Amino acid sequence: MLKPTVIGALLSGTVVSGFTIQPATVAVTAAASRNLAKPLFMADYDDSYPSDSSEDAHFEVKEVKEEEDTIDVENKPSTATETVVSSIMDYLPSSLASSGSITAQDRASINEAILKLEALNPTEDPVYSPLINGVWTLRYAGGYSEPKIPSPTRDLALFLYAGGYSPGLFALSLAQKLPSQLVEVGDLTISISRGQPRIEAKVDVTLLGGSEESVVVTARLEEDSGLRFTETYESAAVLGQTVDIPEALQYSRDLYVSYVDEDILVVRDGSGVPEILVRN
Repeated sequence: MLKPTVIGALLSGTVVSGFTIQPATVAVTAAASRNLAKPLFMADYDDSYPSDSSEDAHFEVKEVKEEEDTIDVENKPSTATETVVSSIMDYLPSSLASSGSITAQDRASINEAILKLEALNPTEDPVYSPLINGVWTLRYAGGYSEPKIPSPTRDLALFLYAGGYSPGLFALSLAQKLPSQLVEVGDLTISISRGQPRIEAKVDVTLLGGSEESVVVTARLEEDSGLRFTETYESAAVLGQTVDIPEALQYSRDLYVSYVDEDILVVRDGSGVPEILVRN
């Protein structure tokens, strides 16, 4: 590093240690002259720190408290959708088989919550969404209000106008017709795939002695619009015996997808009866 006497010599052209140094021919600005006349040296710094010190004490470092950046998942506010789904689940029985225990008041509360949930549907054109595919458990199937005056033809009329039962309920009804003293009926699952028949409704049953069988109903699912499917039965299998349903007897129904996300699927048949499915 050049000493001040050498720098002064460069500017004045004086003799240093027996050598004559000519003035620089390059124009030097006033600002540059001031910088050269006042060079910075390591000695100008605080001698209390070694030359290789990081000198962290010279700077004020604000410590960020970890808790300020940490998200409290447990106390995170629920979204509107989570709140509605939670209210629905509070009313649902543990299994579809015990849905007969739902009171009229509970059904009314479930229907109100479903309407709120449908208004929050995050999926545009849900029929075309890949979220439809997967393995689902049917947790709730709505029904019709009981008439004040009983009608002997009411059930038949509802069955025909609604287009038949859903494949899941059909499979469950077949399984429940098996002798209860010989068969233990398991849970109902509904698998929706990309290839036809897209729907497979399956109920596992355990026979007396421990052997396991199943009741399976398959159905085609045709896309009619961004909101509507046509569902048509194809076959039924009970304890390994498969029966293809003749075309003239194949039930079909319109199926409207009113809500779908990663966890919940809500559909309604042509008469507006809702079904709630939860992804496995």
